[in-house]
Amino acid sequence: MATIQVDIVSAEGAIFSGEAEMVFAPGAPDDPGVRAEGIRALSRFVTFGLEQCLERGDPARPEFVDVQTTIRKFMGDNPDQTYFSANIDGNRSYRINATMAGAVAVEISVYAGNFAGEGGRRLVDAVEDTSLRVDPDGSYELLLTPDPEPDNPNQLRLEPDSSSVLIRTYFTDLSVRQSHTRPTIKALPAAGPTPMLTPEQLQLGLEIAALFAAGAFDWWVNHKQEKLQTAPVNTFPPLVDEGDMHTPENVRYLSGEWRLGPDEALVVDFDPSGGADYWAWVLLNYWGETVDWRTRTAVINGDTAVRRDDGTVRLVVAHQDPGLPNWLDTAGHPAGSLSLRWFRSTAPLPTAQTQVVPFTQLPDS
Repeated sequence: MATIQVDIVSAEGAIFSGEAEMVFAPGAPDDPGVRAEGIRALSRFVTFGLEQCLERGDPARPEFVDVQTTIRKFMGDNPDQTYFSANIDGNRSYRINATMAGAVAVEISVYAGNFAGEGGRRLVDAVEDTSLRVDPDGSYELLLTPDPEPDNPNQLRLEPDSSSVLIRTYFTDLSVRQSHTRPTIKALPAAGPTPMLTPEQLQLGLEIAALFAAGAFDWWVNHKQEKLQTAPVNTFPPLVDEGDMHTPENVRYLSGEWRLGPDEALVVDFDPSGGADYWAWVLLNYWGETVDWRTRTAVINGDTAVRRDDGTVRLVVAHQDPGLPNWLDTAGHPAGSLSLRWFRSTAPLPTAQTQVVPFTQLPDS
């Protein structure tokens, strides 16, 4: 398993030393570049763990952490979405102020537990913009409380073991997504000024950050290995959620693993005409990270996709530009994951027809 060891040297400092055994485990790619990106992916889990568990980890004085940025990708990021997470205490109350200006949708979820413990996470309560009262400018206020008020849509229920809140906001325009502002969260009643850090708090924060990073990284890699055993490569069946994905019920997925040789391309055909408030295909590498979407195409959504005359969509996954619409750029990766997010729809989840062809023999339409 991926292990990160934390050695507390003194009250003045600490050293992270660790081995990313999962990156070199049997079955993992032996490509040097893929391994390098695997080590970097684990380092990003560590930086997120440090920010979430140490720097912004006080539930009495919570702050939202930007989970998915252009250079921090965590467990299957989607360039179309912002993810903001904050630590909370289930015995307190909190007020959140946020905005969904320019967004397609927003969903806010409260979780108990975390990836650092044996029990994992548990979804406690969730709400989305279809139920929230949202101001004309897109702003909204939300109350987190152990004692919810009757008939108040702008609140989420807290249970004693509630530990975090996550805001997912959906966009279809990357420039609007990148300008999305960080929400704020305040404890009620407010705590006093931040006290000086103690050696005990430092040790605990570092240990939890290490456990979090190792647990989350292991979960993703093990989840990938399980998927490889349940469906053939280059096919994308419905994703079975047995509760560990923790997404709201109105989000469904097609998901699978892709693998291409240097001169191959993957063609994916599907029909989105059933309609969804938001849908998008997202291409990931082996470690669950999108390629650098500032310079390459990693996501194609309902607004950016080029449709054929009959309304269907053909995607092309390839290592180089095929000169065709809807190209998802592998950035040279030999394998990874591909998923369709199908959000808020009463229509059946679409099916995906796939074929791997030589790059020089790609169909024109």
